[in-house]
Amino acid sequence: MNAGVYITVDVECSMGGAWQDSSLRPVPPSRAIMGQFGRQRLGLPLIVDILESAGLAGTFFVDPFTEEQGFEGQTEPICAYLLDRGQDVQLHIHPNHWHFGLKRRGLPHKQCDDLADLSAEEQFALIATGVERLERWTGRRPVAFRAGNLAASELTLSQLAENNIRIDSSYAFPFAGGQCRLDPVRPFNGSRWHGPVLEVALSGFYQPRLPMMAAAKVADPVGVCFGELRDVIEQTTSEGAEAVAVLHSFSLFKVRNVQYDDGRPGRIVTRRFRKLCQWLGRSSQRLSARTFRQLAEQIDHGQYTAVEVAPCHIRRPLRAAVRKAAQVVNRIHWV
Repeated sequence: MNAGVYITVDVECSMGGAWQDSSLRPVPPSRAIMGQFGRQRLGLPLIVDILESAGLAGTFFVDPFTEEQGFEGQTEPICAYLLDRGQDVQLHIHPNHWHFGLKRRGLPHKQCDDLADLSAEEQFALIATGVERLERWTGRRPVAFRAGNLAASELTLSQLAENNIRIDSSYAFPFAGGQCRLDPVRPFNGSRWHGPVLEVALSGFYQPRLPMMAAAKVADPVGVCFGELRDVIEQTTSEGAEAVAVLHSFSLFKVRNVQYDDGRPGRIVTRRFRKLCQWLGRSSQRLSARTFRQLAEQIDHGQYTAVEVAPCHIRRPLRAAVRKAAQVVNRIHWV
């Protein structure tokens, strides 16, 4: 079987400055997740429409703790919406959202958004609660996980195993040793076993060393152009390894401030994502686009072998410079 290509979407609500300013509330799911601005729905509905038009399904890592942010009863309908549209729902956790719920109830709390900074017991409890909620809302136990901010560690993987979650996708070599606490020594694309947990890396690549540009990037249409997305997927899968692209529920629109006022279409990023999906749809005989639940089924049936490869180099300095210029333009709200 061909190596898989996975389109993944992190589904979450921004805190909207609520930790710093008690007069503010977290951004509601209607904006941060569904992208509802007047008659426009620029979040999940647009992402799913683009996937469906190319005959694809994505994996949506859903944060179940929007409840603690003050939006009780609003995450289950989002899960149902995704399942009704043939998409895959898996688990995503931002601890800060849970901690904010404790604050709202006047209980002792931390202000920490990196799962890896919590104790084993705290990590286990958050994962177990998230698993229980997603299973109750979807009728399916999650099989895959991604840490908010990619802040997973070896300890996190052991707590996933304790909760019978077999797949993690928090590793990205450009962030390893920083916000991602997993091993920075042996950077890789593809997948690697950590005991009973399969780590499936967000695909990344080394880019030309130009002024004000990082050494490496991940396959995220917010930060890289379609050509770079295509090239990292082609190079990674040609070596037999899995390729993973990532975006967020709010990636395809732009907002004026931390409260997500005045949302507008993000035309540059939307165009990149649409081109990526169309290309994958046309390349279905060569590239096997699938979901993490399908990957878990492969593992269950003994049909999967982990393959890790060295991150690729994409040496196109002019294209990288043009993309960087487009990013500057894209930050302008009214463009």
